[in-house]
Amino acid sequence: MADDPPLTIAAVCRRWPVVVPLALVVTVVFGVGAAIDGGRPLVWDVAITDAAVAHRTAWLDRVALGVTQLGAWTVVVPIGVALAVLAARRSTDLAVVIVVVLAGRPLLTLLLKELIDRPRPSGARLVGATGDAYPSGHVLAAAMTWAFLPPVVALYIRRRAIWWAAVAGAAAVVAAVAWSRVWLGVHWTSDVVASLLLAFLALALVEAHLAGRPPRRRSSDAGPTGSKP
Repeated sequence: MADDPPLTIAAVCRRWPVVVPLALVVTVVFGVGAAIDGGRPLVWDVAITDAAVAHRTAWLDRVALGVTQLGAWTVVVPIGVALAVLAARRSTDLAVVIVVVLAGRPLLTLLLKELIDRPRPSGARLVGATGDAYPSGHVLAAAMTWAFLPPVVALYIRRRAIWWAAVAGAAAVVAAVAWSRVWLGVHWTSDVVASLLLAFLALALVEAHLAGRPPRRRSSDAGPTGSKP
């Protein structure tokens, strides 16, 4: 989604063409399963949640309570706005896409929650939660916001070490938020996995859209700094 970034969804799909169809199939299967009798066909969910509850410790609970905030709207909205502003200085297209994704993600979450209508896990919750379980709004928000960090970094810096650090950091945040939602007892594992796959599919569409357009850059700005090894 930017100048020769270290890792793109398109590159992943070229290397493993089965990834997108598989992600789509799994998302649909999980969605249908979640809609049937409160998700009863997804038999692993209860066992995983029970295991998480059984292995809780005070310090892990504190970690989960902290990292889950990285997917809250109070964090992802300012981060998303900051990324859009930074992107706008170098790539108008990327900035517009970030804003569209920021605005459209809550609508997608609400639509799917109403459509699937899956109850959240009952009991043993460490935080309050409203609405239905599928998909996880926190996970979708984290994945569809923090995923823009690497391409924005790529607009400014060509050093691959920095790019890879941005990729690793964004992935770590998303993974931590996903883990926290199950650990805190507010989402089933299938909700979280499906949310990650939904974000992947949405971002694949975004990248395909940007790849099909000629880049529009701010002529007043110099190119990215640094050098490529």
